[in-house]
Amino acid sequence: MALGAEAVLPWGSGMNANEMGWLMNGPDPDEWPVVAWRRHHAWGESAWALFECGMVEFITRMMLGRFDSCPLGDASLWKRTDTFVSWREQHRRLVAGLDPDTGEPDPYASMYPVTDH
Repeated sequence: MALGAEAVLPWGSGMNANEMGWLMNGPDPDEWPVVAWRRHHAWGESAWALFECGMVEFITRMMLGRFDSCPLGDASLWKRTDTFVSWREQHRRLVAGLDPDTGEPDPYASMYPVTDH
């Protein structure tokens, strides 16, 4: 079955012009694999890559580094394990002399203007 651009339903776009979507290759959306257009790809390789998994599995595997190599044309999201930190927790960390994002000791903490609200 030859599928063209009309068979791709976009659901994600990366900051470096990587595009992700479902390949609508059948009647059941739960069976649609992920397809990615990678702006920066290896010479001689197709810009398009097919991943036989759903969106949630694709994102999880990408963020945790569970593909053999980075599935996109850049590694800005590859193996990212960042977690959400609320502004209140960031402020508490800053006041305590810690990095607001990581919670690790920050040698530059005394340089930041901190106000108690």
